[in-house]
Amino acid sequence: MIVAPEIIREVLNSEDIEGLLKVGAPADEYESEAQMIATAIKQTSESEVTEEQLSRIVRRVWAEMFGPFSEGEIEKRSAAFRQVARKIAQRRQAQR
Repeated sequence: MIVAPEIIREVLNSEDIEGLLKVGAPADEYESEAQMIATAIKQTSESEVTEEQLSRIVRRVWAEMFGPFSEGEIEKRSAAFRQVARKIAQRRQAQR
């Protein structure tokens, strides 16, 4: 199933993992990351799109766009990655 990048961006904005929106970044700050996550979801088979897989996708995209991160820095963000994955999964469910 396809998840619209706009939905993913809304989720990313609500979590603001890096705190960039809080300090005045524009509302489209996470647009590239939303596009990358949407593309990765689209390329994953429907049966493999679980919250755990979504969390791995978000983590991978985040490391690519904002990293490199140490293991400690990844751990610090892990709860936010899981929350983003949970919200995306909920939005996917609502689309069905």
